[in-house]
Parts: sequence; structure tokens; C-alpha cells
Amino acid sequence: MPDSNSSASTPDHAATSRRRPIPRKGHTKSRAGCPNCKRRKVKCDEVAPECGPCRRLGLGCEYAGGRAGPVVAVTPPAPAPLPSAAAAPTSTGPFDMSDLRFFQHFLLCAYPPLPIGGWSVWQLVSQMSHEVSGVPSMQLPTTSNVSPQYEFLVHAMLGLGASHLSLLTPAGYVKDALRHRVAAIKLLNEFLARGPHTTANVDAAFAAILSLTYQAAHMPDGLYDFLTMTRGCFLVGSLVGDEFRSSAFRTFERESYVERAVEVVTREPHHFLDGDLVDGFCASLERLGRMCQSVAEVQYLAMMRQIARSFNTDVTESYRQHTFLYERLGHLTAEEYASFVDPRNDTARLVIAHMLVLDCIMSGRVEGTDERRPEAAGLHRYDSRNVMVCVWVGDIYASLPPELRSYAEWPAQFARNLTSLFDVDTSFWREGGAKMPRLECAEQFVQ
Repeated sequence: MPDSNSSASTPDHAATSRRRPIPRKGHTKSRAGCPNCKRRKVKCDEVAPECGPCRRLGLGCEYAGGRAGPVVAVTPPAPAPLPSAAAAPTSTGPFDMSDLRFFQHFLLCAYPPLPIGGWSVWQLVSQMSHEVSGVPSMQLPTTSNVSPQYEFLVHAMLGLGASHLSLLTPAGYVKDALRHRVAAIKLLNEFLARGPHTTANVDAAFAAILSLTYQAAHMPDGLYDFLTMTRGCFLVGSLVGDEFRSSAFRTFERESYVERAVEVVTREPHHFLDGDLVDGFCASLERLGRMCQSVAEVQYLAMMRQIARSFNTDVTESYRQHTFLYERLGHLTAEEYASFVDPRNDTARLVIAHMLVLDCIMSGRVEGTDERRPEAAGLHRYDSRNVMVCVWVGDIYASLPPELRSYAEWPAQFARNLTSLFDVDTSFWREGGAKMPRLECAEQFVQ
């Protein structure tokens, strides 16, 4: 038993021996990044004359005051050989039971609505997703850990399936969708950097980027990704060249698409657009025309006016012009595209709001006509892509300065009216439950 002196001294001794907290070293945040990275709130590598994030996204990179960041030498990777059966690449990660559900949902319900009536195309393309350099899967060992030749296509399909399911059920698969999306983009970038590519290779790449595009169309904050991926679709599609007639996506060619679209639309007994709808849309374009200054903005306004006006008089020409609506994004220079999607460019955002509404009207008449797509694809009796268009238009309207909102009143009212037709409670994902985090993965193939 300790004596009284030692017990009395114990508290004082403990107090003196208690370690004082060591102050943390302050974190210094670099302020030398480019304006684009600062605005997007991402880390800038400060490479001059063009930083890595801006180069990958095709954005014009300019340092404030002409100041250039530190010069970093970047050595391009040596072209890698295409995978072979003898030396197939290992997988980026294991697939689980949830992925089987995503793949099944993609095949049955969530595959992209283009090409029109493209069920057979996507069934064929899906078979490419699990091939290993032309070796049938039945010849591979059941315990093999080699990855498919087009693993980026697998992840793109799984990501779209997961995103579509996230909008249809409160359970949500957003983390899975994002995981597959990031993997698909990373692997697709690496694949495209190898080159040259066969028709089958380009088909797989085009299928992947089209799936990524429609996945963005299921993301509440995916408008920028949707436009960027759409731009990438036309750039990747151009790799096919003269061999397009042997492509699985040959019906995606302009004249084939227009012919099929007109056939589907004119099959309806009352296929004309309501006159008040056309007049209201064109009147809104006229008001917006006073604000347009850039070549892209003026061209888009003229194109949309022609599409709307010609629908009831020449539906073939209307759908032919409609094919240029998003293709135009692929013809913009990096600087023009960066300006067009700049969130500070209010005029361009007004143009984009009108584009979304017009595309909703035109595409909705042909993309929902796939007879092989089961009723489960319309779960809750609403089109998730049209709902997302309404969300995007509403977000554009809400973010505009009060004095400019009148220029977006027509598309905003159209979106509100369309939303009221959906007999479904979407609060579980509209209120952030299924909000996809901003994707900052490299998308260098859309430069």
C-alpha cells in the first residue's frame, strides 16, 4: 500500500507528465493554378503552357496575368500491344453479384435508345464485352483472372445499368455507378491511345462512349458530362472512316437514322407538333437571339428554328437537321467548346436549355419505340431521361441572374409541365439521395 506522500504527489506528477498537444503545421494552399481548375474546384498540376486537367477536357488553359506554372516534362507512354490470349491483361477489379444485376438490367431495360430499334445491336455489342482477344469465354478456365479485351465496355454497360436502377429504386447504386464510370473512362482512354484500331475495336469504343453518354443523362448533375461525352461520340465515331458499312452501328449513319425516324413518326395518326408549341418555342428563340454573340450560339439558334419550323411541313428535313444539333459540338474547337459550356456564359446556358427541350420533343418521338424493350424499362411510368432534362433545365433557370430568367421562361415552363405528367414520387433521388459526384476523370479522347 503506498504511503500518503506518494499518493498526494501523484496528481501533480500526472499533470506535469501529461503531454501537451503538438501544434499542427499549417497547410499552405497553392494559388498558382489556372482559372479553369479554380472554378471547377479541382487540383491543378500547374503545368505550362496548358495544365493536365484542361488538356484532357479540351478546355482553353490560361494562367492569370500570363503567369505560367512550373514546367513539367511529360513523356508520352509508348504504344502498348493489344491484348492477346497468351498475355491478356489482368482485371482492374473483381465483379460481384450486384454487377450481374446491373448487366441484366442493361440488356433488358437500360441499353441506349440509339440506334432506333437497336435491341439487336446492343445484344451483339454486349457479346464483345466479355471476349478475350477473340477467344470464346467457354475456352477460358473458370478460375481465370484475365480481363476481357474490351473491359472498358463492360464497365460502361455496368455503369449505365447501375445509374438507371438508381433512378428507379430508393435503394440506390450511385457508388457502384460512379466506380464503373471512372474505370470505364480510364480504360477507354488507355485503349484509344494505342491505335490503330480495327472496325471491331472502334465499335467497342463507340458503344462504350455512347453508354457513358446516356449514363450522364441519368445523373442529376451530369449535364456537363453529357455534352462532353456527346462531343466525344462524334470524334470516336470518325475513327471508323470508310469501313462504317461493316460497323455494328451502321444504322447510326445520318440517312439511315433519318429514314427510320421518319418511318416511326409518320406511323402515328397525329404526328404533327402542336402549332402553339412551335410558335411558343420559336418566339422564345427570337427573344434569345438578341443576346447571342458567338458563332456557335447564332448557329444553334438558326438550326433550332429550322428544326421546329420544318417539322409540320417537311418532317424528313426536320430530322435531318436534328442530327446536327449535337454533332455540332464535335466541330467546335477546344476554345469554342470551353466557352460554350462555361457556367459563367449565361447566353450559352440559355441556348443549351432550349436545345434540351427541343431534343426532348424530337427524340422522345422515336427513342421510346423499341418494341423489344420490356415494360420494366418504363418502371414508375416515366422516362428517366426526360425527367433529367427537366432537372437540368430547372437548374439552369434557377442559377440565372433574375434579370435573365425571362429568356428561359418558356423552356422552364415546358419542363414544369412535363414534370407534372410523371405520376411518380422522385423525391428520393431529386433531393440528393442519388446525386452523382462530379466526375473529374480524364476524358482526353474528346479533345
